[in-house]
Amino acid sequence: MGELTPGQLEARYRDWPPRSWYATRGRRRLLVGVGAAAAGLIWISAIVCYYLAPSATAMWTTFALGGAALVIYVVVYSALVGATRGVVGLAERHLDERQSRERRKIQAEAHRATTVTLVAFGVLLLSAMPSGEMVIRIPAAAIVMLMFGLLATHVIMPSLIAGWRMSDPPDDEDE
Repeated sequence: MGELTPGQLEARYRDWPPRSWYATRGRRRLLVGVGAAAAGLIWISAIVCYYLAPSATAMWTTFALGGAALVIYVVVYSALVGATRGVVGLAERHLDERQSRERRKIQAEAHRATTVTLVAFGVLLLSAMPSGEMVIRIPAAAIVMLMFGLLATHVIMPSLIAGWRMSDPPDDEDE
């Protein structure tokens, strides 16, 4: 029910967001940077929870950062779906063979990027462990936000990679 056909996608994204947001590779990469920063807000929220939880400040900061990340990423995702011409947002049955192959490549790259994120996270935890101790004391709120940050990163990574890799359309020969 929530899937869009190519015609619906084109009609929905014809006027908004403006094409100037994603018409060139530089603008798309700027959008990807903003989307990555939105994901970074969730990771920052986990750091805030680590240092301030349990407290009302940690709770409200987490809500504010999570809400800001959500609002920012909704705008970025809608622009990236339009920029990638549905490779990220359309159902598989609405894609042609080239788009389907491109989506599989993007998903494989996103899985590799998530693996790198997990390894970096593990190395960070091991390096943060005090010498001689076998237990790390982390507030539960920080663990929840770390897991949420990891899940959000995993979910949004394909759209960010698609936006980053997308090439500019060829110039019109008439001009």
